[in-house]
Amino acid sequence: MNTENNTPISPNDSDGKPKWLTRKEYIDPAEKKRDFWIGVAIFFVLNIVLTLCQWGLGFGLLSAPSNFAGTDSASSTLASIFYLVFALAPWVINIGLIIYFAFTRSQIALGMVAGFGIALAIVICLGVIFTVWCFATLSAGSY
Repeated sequence: MNTENNTPISPNDSDGKPKWLTRKEYIDPAEKKRDFWIGVAIFFVLNIVLTLCQWGLGFGLLSAPSNFAGTDSASSTLASIFYLVFALAPWVINIGLIIYFAFTRSQIALGMVAGFGIALAIVICLGVIFTVWCFATLSAGSY
């Protein structure tokens, strides 16, 4: 109960939306910058953790025996479905978080999208470096 006007405290705002779905009003630019960099950090930390989990799961599935006594196709079908769910989980989690933060804290969503752009730029630069290295190595050994 609210002691000021004796009304019950509701988990909803005055317009009826749940509090976890209310849009954050930014007061100053420093708050926007902080949320932006939080979004970049969330993107990288989340994807590193998800990648490590997928690698661990992959190694676990590779080390598991493929043929159980009496079950040949049921276990392989179950393993395929299990792997598919965990392969799609990072996409669902990332896109879901970006959509959620776009409605609640827009600067975190922009930071997550910028994190994706940063990762893409790093991968493209590494790809160019690797291609140049391949051509340099092949041309040095071909006389």
